[in-house]
Amino acid sequence: MTFMTPGRFIRSLRKTPVILQDILKDVTQEQAQQATDGPDGWSIVEIMCHLRDFEEIFFSRARSMVEQDNPVLPAYDEKLMAAERHYADQDLHNVLAAYLTTRQEFIEWLKERAESDWRRTAIHPEAGQVTLIEQAMQVPTHDIDHIEQMVRTLAAYFGK
Repeated sequence: MTFMTPGRFIRSLRKTPVILQDILKDVTQEQAQQATDGPDGWSIVEIMCHLRDFEEIFFSRARSMVEQDNPVLPAYDEKLMAAERHYADQDLHNVLAAYLTTRQEFIEWLKERAESDWRRTAIHPEAGQVTLIEQAMQVPTHDIDHIEQMVRTLAAYFGK
């Protein structure tokens, strides 16, 4: 029996939006821009922008894997993306709303996948050849890393 099935994976994807909405519900724009992960770290709004953009990247990569035979997935420079897209100046709650929309679209798309789709492969820029399920498993892992970063950053900001 395989522990990680598409159904379990999809259920895990539904949890991050609930957690993020709870974490950010009382955070003002000013707090989201001032609370940073250390002196040179990202602010809460920058972390949320990163999550939004990488949700789109993960979704795009997944579609490529289903639509193309063994595509080469593009690499991304997250620091360059943050600077070019002016993460620090964006509105936290608009960014969260965009993330939530993309996550829901991604979940709906994944629910429609045939079992054979989950075995399709691509060449990942860091990991080499990966299946769709392996690539998809990066999403909740990535989510958890940044949820922890947000919680830690907000706790330090509010002195908790």
